[in-house]
Amino acid sequence: MEEVWKEFNQTRLDKVIKNRFGKSIPQSMIEKALRNKDILINGARANASDKVTDDIEIFIHPTIMKLFQGFAVKLHIDSHPHLVEKFKELIVYEDDNLIIIDKPSGLAVQKGSKTDMAVDIMAKAYNEHARLVHRIDKDTSGITILAKGAKMARYMLLLFQNKMIEKRYNAIVTGVLPSKAGIVDSPLLKIPERVIIDPLKGKNAITKYRILRTYGKYSLISAIPITGRTHQIRVHMASLGCPIFGDTKYGGQKFKHLCLHAEYVSFREINGDKVCIEIPVPEYFPSF
Repeated sequence: MEEVWKEFNQTRLDKVIKNRFGKSIPQSMIEKALRNKDILINGARANASDKVTDDIEIFIHPTIMKLFQGFAVKLHIDSHPHLVEKFKELIVYEDDNLIIIDKPSGLAVQKGSKTDMAVDIMAKAYNEHARLVHRIDKDTSGITILAKGAKMARYMLLLFQNKMIEKRYNAIVTGVLPSKAGIVDSPLLKIPERVIIDPLKGKNAITKYRILRTYGKYSLISAIPITGRTHQIRVHMASLGCPIFGDTKYGGQKFKHLCLHAEYVSFREINGDKVCIEIPVPEYFPSF
């Protein structure tokens, strides 16, 4: 069963769907999808009362998935009319095709069962055609890109897939790095709640880093993820014995924020124009 469903183990299927996509989704909408076999368990017809367990696979037809997501988003926007103003405060760049924001630490990019507010909800309130084209962790701050419409979203996806977007992060790490600049090439495997290095089962993951300044046992580094795996920079830095300050998940010193910031992005837009955005680290980054 996918990780996103595991927290609902031993719960009725209809309740799982409401917890996952929005408790205001009508029961009739779920029942109709089940009757039409648009929701399946282990490839077979399912009932609303079926229990979700660790050993099953849940399939939801993409059209129904979008319907559930859209219904939940609309309800959320209608109940939070201030979302547009909040989103405007985050925008650092906008044109006919793109919106780029400075996402604060603690704000999720996508609404889920444990997050009431997220970038995708706020963006839809601001522009109904806005679509996330990449994701950063909830606790990571900085550059987050949204496309206006499907055409631009597909274009940006191609740029990411072909490594035609330059991204750079800043982070404060604890410990002594092996060199002033280096490359971490360690395959990563996502397991429940964490990501680990696994040379056999892991996916290719490469991070370049460079020390910008040192403060005793702390260093401000620049990190460039050549690949884009979940928690990549966090796990790679921890593997060097230098976890990111505030990253208690991977052995970092406790702090009020994760000191990892998406600082810079550069790419060619669909019309050929060069886009370069740089956002300084937040004020809460310690200067030691």
